[in-house]
Amino acid sequence: MLSATEFYPTGTLLNTVLWIEAVIYLGIGAYELFDDFFEKPKPWMRLNDRMNGWIMFQHKVGHKMHAGLCFLLGFVALNGAIEGMVTRFELELIFISFAVIMPVLWSTFLPGKLGVIVILTKPEFWLQSIMFVYFSDLIRLEILLLCIGLNLWGVIVYFLHTRKNYFSPYTYQSLRRDAAEAEGEARVKQLDRVAMYNDKETSTTQE
Repeated sequence: MLSATEFYPTGTLLNTVLWIEAVIYLGIGAYELFDDFFEKPKPWMRLNDRMNGWIMFQHKVGHKMHAGLCFLLGFVALNGAIEGMVTRFELELIFISFAVIMPVLWSTFLPGKLGVIVILTKPEFWLQSIMFVYFSDLIRLEILLLCIGLNLWGVIVYFLHTRKNYFSPYTYQSLRRDAAEAEGEARVKQLDRVAMYNDKETSTTQE
C-alpha cells in the first residue's frame, strides 16, 4: 500500500487506463456540461400533449450530475497521465468513482441478452476490473472494501428490488413493450439490433 505522501510511477498498463479514462470520461463530461442548447427533449417527457417542465427539470439535474462525475473522473485520470505518477488518494478516487458508477449498472441490469451486452460494452466495467486486479494493493483496505460493498449493493438491489418492481414479467419482451410506449418503435428497433433480437423468429418458435 502507498503512504499518504508517496508517488506511484504510472507504468504502461496504468498509463493506458488513465488515458482511456481521460478521453472517454472527460469527453462525456465536457459535452454533457455544455449541451444545454443541443439536447432535445425526450418523447417520454411529454404529458397531456405538451412537454412537461417538471420532468424536463428532473432529467436535467440527473444529466448534469452525470456530467460532473464523468468530468471529475476524467480530470483526475488526465492529471495522472500527464504527470506520469499518481498519489494514493488519486488512485482511491479513481476506485471510488468506478464504485459509484457500477452499482447503477448492476441494479439496472436489463432482462435478456441485452443486460449482458450492455455490461460488456461499458468501459467502467473493464477499467474497474483492471484496477481491482492490478492496483488494489496500492490503496487502503477500507477503501477497497467500500468499493466492493458498493458493487455488491447494486447486485442486491437488482435481485431484491429491480426484478420485483420493473417490467412484469422481467423479460426482454416486457422491456420492448415499455420502450415502445415511452419512445416509439424507432427506439425499439435500436434495442433489438443491440440485443440481436428477432421478433419474427420468436413468434415462429412460439407458434
